Amino acid sequence: MKKQKILISALIFVILSSQIYSQRANSDSTKQAELETILKKCAEYCEKLSNSVLYFVCREKIKEEIYFFGPGSVIIGPSLYRSNRYIKRIEKNNLVYDYQLVRKDKIIKESRVLLEENGQKKNEKNAPLKTKVFRHKNIILGPIGLLSEYWQKHHDYKIFKKEKYKGEEVIVIEAVPKPGIKLNHLFGKIWVRKSDFSILKIEWNQTSIENYERIEEFARQLKYRPSIKLTSEYAYEKNGIRFPSKYSINEAYVNVGLRRKRITKSKKTVIYEDYKFFTVETEVKY
Repeated sequence: MKKQKILISALIFVILSSQIYSQRANSDSTKQAELETILKKCAEYCEKLSNSVLYFVCREKIKEEIYFFGPGSVIIGPSLYRSNRYIKRIEKNNLVYDYQLVRKDKIIKESRVLLEENGQKKNEKNAPLKTKVFRHKNIILGPIGLLSEYWQKHHDYKIFKKEKYKGEEVIVIEAVPKPGIKLNHLFGKIWVRKSDFSILKIEWNQTSIENYERIEEFARQLKYRPSIKLTSEYAYEKNGIRFPSKYSINEAYVNVGLRRKRITKSKKTVIYEDYKFFTVETEVKY
């Protein structure tokens, strides 16, 4: 009787284990199918974007804050505390441009008219981008290097989470370079709208930032580690193409040994608004 009970218990365990394994396998299979659908739709969008003819202008508003370190002051973080590493002064840089982008035959040209610089009215045509930290360009093309058919061969993808983003149901997928492949462009997480697979936001992995080695060296000097948040948002849509609404980067450093004390070295926010579209044509070539 005892042996029968043990045998029955073992049999039940095997059956339950088999059911759990089967459920997990089915769940994994469903997730993989969902991921493949997302990647296929995103690749189609990138193909359309890659072959698009664009001509538009918009207002580009840039705000920067740069924190300079030196001895004898106080670090700005979640709370204030004394240290031999501190912020000596803060420099602010506010710029307003008329931003123009023209793209034809896959050749892209950005140009700017500087309208305002730190509160002073300007009218500087063909103005350079006068940002102090972290240059930016061609934000509209961000999805191509992550999700086009060509670049999908160089990345591994997974569904990171599902959530609501600005009232929309989204699926967040994560892209990382395949093992052994070193890429010279940004990678990270992508917020994809569930209803139509529109790309609403990209949060770039800090290690993919250009000259990241310099950031790491600065962090080592402070005995901190980098904590950089870099995002591109695409809130505007015209003829099936998503246009940037915001680009931001927060350069901070964390010392885990000091109760996770955090210092900010720079902040940059770029707002795009008041779009005027002259040409938004898409042509997918097969």
